[in-house]
Amino acid sequence: MPGVHDEHPAPRSLTIQTSKTRANEPPIKRDEVTEVLDADLDFELDAQAGHGTFIAGVLLQHAPAARIRARRVLGGDGVGDEVDVVRALSWLASWGRADVVNLSLGCHTFDDRPSPVLARAIAALGRRTVVVACAGNTASDRPFWPAALKSVIAVAALDGSRRDRAWFSNYGWWVDACAPGVDITSTYVRFDGKRPRVNGIDPDAFEGFAGWSGTSFAAPAVAGRIAGLAAAGPSAVEAADRVLDPAAAPTLPDLGVIIRS
Repeated sequence: MPGVHDEHPAPRSLTIQTSKTRANEPPIKRDEVTEVLDADLDFELDAQAGHGTFIAGVLLQHAPAARIRARRVLGGDGVGDEVDVVRALSWLASWGRADVVNLSLGCHTFDDRPSPVLARAIAALGRRTVVVACAGNTASDRPFWPAALKSVIAVAALDGSRRDRAWFSNYGWWVDACAPGVDITSTYVRFDGKRPRVNGIDPDAFEGFAGWSGTSFAAPAVAGRIAGLAAAGPSAVEAADRVLDPAAAPTLPDLGVIIRS
């Protein structure tokens, strides 16, 4: 698996009123997590810019008390290298305190087999760490890695009705759960591009929030549900077992347990 990626339709801008930070409070920026918004310098927001920021917001909606430890492994175009993913996982394994790991990335492979290097890197996180990954957006039942690994919770996306599969979502025997993945609202970057207003609306002006669709945003809903439950006392593994218990929630063929909220 030489590269990893995730692609989604372009995010749409939203305006949401929120409280402002204190005037003297500096923004926190670290090289390994700072978003790259316009890597090609064309004065337009890169197609997948803000991906990590959006995911973090979804996680915190479901687990407000969670402490997020992030590492950027994809560029603004949504493409990354397996080496960077393995390096980030090794960094987490060395830290040794990750309860839940969310991987909103992945790819198919030529022979539909997983990368042994990536599989070993995930295994090195240990049995006390729950790993959740998106099922991918190619509308296929082909295994999408690393989600299709047996040790990983694969999450597909539900459509706007929250009863059926989103048209773009992958599916199959290897999918464990599904969660809403269409028109999700979450935190986003601030950016104002060069596109003109259309009917009074600026299509590329973002003020910190957006709506977006993709299995990348269904996965953190499940990861957040597990983390939120674990914060109440049980281990992350026990929390995952409860969240994914088919006796406690409805299921869909090839989509697994339905996580609606």
